[in-house]
Amino acid sequence: MTADLFDAINQNTRATGQWGKNKAPKIPSYPRPQPKKKAPDKKAKKLRSVAEIYKHFQRR
Repeated sequence: MTADLFDAINQNTRATGQWGKNKAPKIPSYPRPQPKKKAPDKKAKKLRSVAEIYKHFQRR
């Protein structure tokens, strides 16, 4: 949320600024965190059908 607010203020500054004959300065964006990659599961779970799930809960 901080990054979005920072970028909005920068865009507003660039849009309303008085730059004369020069171009508006390039303001760097706020650094955003990158998502971490998940490690692949070593043991995949077996998919079950609805009938198998029903039988599992009926075994009491």
